[in-house]
Amino acid sequence: MQYIVTVRGNLKGDRAQAQAVHDATIAQVSPQAKEMGSTGHQTFLNPENEKDFLAVDFWNNMEGIQKLYSDPNLAEEFGKLFEGEPEVVVWANSGWEGYFDAD
Repeated sequence: MQYIVTVRGNLKGDRAQAQAVHDATIAQVSPQAKEMGSTGHQTFLNPENEKDFLAVDFWNNMEGIQKLYSDPNLAEEFGKLFEGEPEVVVWANSGWEGYFDAD
C-alpha cells in the first residue's frame, strides 16, 4: 500500500530562513526516514502567501509513518520551522485511476 503524509503550517521567519531550517531538517531526518519506508518528499508554498507551507511525503508502510511522526525530535524540528503546530494528515492510496507528470 502507498501512503502520503501532508504537513501544512505557517512558516517562521522569511522565505530564506525557513528554507534553511527546512533543508537542514531534511538532511538530518531523511536518512532515517528512508530506512523506515519514506520514498519521497516534495514541498510547496502558497503563491499568495509564502508563509503557507505544504509538504507531501510518500511512504510504503504505516509503521514508519507512525514511528517518525511521533518522534519528539521531529516535533522539536517542526517547532523551529513552524508558527504553532502544523497539520499532519495521513492518506492511503485509493487505487482509483490517476496520473502524475513530474514536470
